[in-house]
Amino acid sequence: MADEPTIGENLARLRAQTGLTQQELSNKSGVSVATIRVLERNGRTTALMGTLAKLARALDVKPQALLGQPQTLHQEDGHRASVAALRRSVLALDEVPGVPLPTAAGVDDVPDADELSHTVGVLWRQYHHGEFSGLVAGLPGLLGGAKAAVREARGAGQRAASAELSRAYQVAAMVAVHLSQDDLARSALEKAMAAADRAEDRLLIAAGCNALSWVLLRQGEPGLAAQLAVGAAEELNPRMAASDYTALRMWGRLMLSAVTAASRQEDFDGATELLVSAKRCIAVVRTDRMDYVNGGHGAAFGPAKISMVAVELAMAQGHSGEALRLAKKVPPTRRLPPATRGRHLLDVAQAQTWEARFADAVTTLVRVRAMAGEWMRYQVLARETVQQIFEGKGRRRVEGLVPLAKHMNIAMR
Repeated sequence: MADEPTIGENLARLRAQTGLTQQELSNKSGVSVATIRVLERNGRTTALMGTLAKLARALDVKPQALLGQPQTLHQEDGHRASVAALRRSVLALDEVPGVPLPTAAGVDDVPDADELSHTVGVLWRQYHHGEFSGLVAGLPGLLGGAKAAVREARGAGQRAASAELSRAYQVAAMVAVHLSQDDLARSALEKAMAAADRAEDRLLIAAGCNALSWVLLRQGEPGLAAQLAVGAAEELNPRMAASDYTALRMWGRLMLSAVTAASRQEDFDGATELLVSAKRCIAVVRTDRMDYVNGGHGAAFGPAKISMVAVELAMAQGHSGEALRLAKKVPPTRRLPPATRGRHLLDVAQAQTWEARFADAVTTLVRVRAMAGEWMRYQVLARETVQQIFEGKGRRRVEGLVPLAKHMNIAMR
């Protein structure tokens, strides 16, 4: 497969099509002509999403036209270059003490904390919609801009920039997990927590612990994952009162992470106790919503999310009938993002499969595909459920199952 065109190559082509000079594009977009020049000569192969948005508006195209990313990031689709760029950005050698490399070059148009906050929010939303291809393309630029902002700021400004850098590293870590780059995710989270510490933000530190707990779970360390989540929750120790609302939401999120980790150890009594504790939050946290500011991973929390985890716990115990009964009690909500709702529906589809309700399971999986198609391709549970339906039905195919298998690149015999 031929290499994907770089941002600079796309920029030069689109600029030529509009008949603009570099100076004219600079005047129209508000992006410095020096930045445009360095991009077009591939002196820098990444750019902050805010910069790309300005250039795209001036060229009357979507930012994706500049990124030129593929529609998916499967190995067979040639996404290795994008992942390599993300890896270089997270594991930058010029940040390692003692390494004989030049210090990171200055970045034109260094973003302020507000610009960084906006871009981080955009990328977290992409993450929770399962749009990983755009994330991988945009993250190196965000990290570079955030690092530059931290280097140049002082005092309160540096703490604010450090907080945004922490959030950016958290996004990078979560995307790395979905791309099976767990070691990269762990490195990114270590840097996220160091930046949160510099920002003196206890909620961001707790959010980093929550994300690290998930990575440890992925790495086969459920006991350590549970200890970390519970320990971070105890460190927060919020009051069950509206005055501690934000910290209480974070505490509840950590408790739900501990529920999942405990269930992976088959400590179902412990998981049930943790879930009961998390339910106490409903007295104060009465609606579901996302909290992108205090760490985006696990940002979904509220009564519906707690009910979804109860379904997950029932499935972990092999109680598919009980899981379907509990699923009927999950409060309907549009406040939770597609990936969160999709993850719950995968539990429902698996429960339906175990109950030999194959047609219902396919209907549920089709809903997930419509809700978060790209995200679905990376979910092991989705692949397992599709394969279980094929095995359960044999040659008697359920309508709609073959298109699902093709969507997920599952070879059917």
